[in-house]
Amino acid sequence: MTKQQYIKRVGRALECAPAKKGEILRQLDSDIGIALSEGRELPKILEEMGNPRALAGEFNENLDGEERRRGRRRKWARRILCIFGALLAALAVAAGTVYWMLPKMSAIEDSRYFDAAKVRSSTEEVIRLFGEEEYGALEALASREMREVLEDTPLPGIRDFIGGDWGEPISMGNMYMAEIHERNRVYATAQVTVSYENVNVTYTISFNRQMELYGFYVR
Repeated sequence: MTKQQYIKRVGRALECAPAKKGEILRQLDSDIGIALSEGRELPKILEEMGNPRALAGEFNENLDGEERRRGRRRKWARRILCIFGALLAALAVAAGTVYWMLPKMSAIEDSRYFDAAKVRSSTEEVIRLFGEEEYGALEALASREMREVLEDTPLPGIRDFIGGDWGEPISMGNMYMAEIHERNRVYATAQVTVSYENVNVTYTISFNRQMELYGFYVR
């Protein structure tokens, strides 16, 4: 793990307003820099500092009540805006875009198999888990086929594959949902575009009839 990756993970777990968070992260960056200038190795420094979430928890415990309330309100807003990331482009054939473009498409509201509210809430749950880096819990929601794909394409590397630092989420567009019929199989698909500070990303997320995560695509 690099210094910036460590600092970013600490920042994600801090429960305070942006100004206070910036102050904490700048001090953390300075502390690591001083240790490096003394000739110490980065892995040893980070090991002594501990798990990023645990370190952030220590900072959170020392925040006053109002600071923590402001931070939690902002964190909750980010969770609502945050959207699930994606896999390699090759996954599109098996999962997202192909199903989206097939001709036998109908409105999710008319479905006999899916509830629109459930599809939306399941999509939001996938989004939340990815945003919080809860990869194990996310994989537990996946179908057998998707878990096989994830063995070759680990979730932690997806953001880097898409390209660089996306920045914080700014806004999420309308979510379009549909029911797809293909080869006697039925899927629910949700598509949405999310604007981040540095990039716009369009996601297509699919669920099978058991509401297991069956496919997703990003562009």
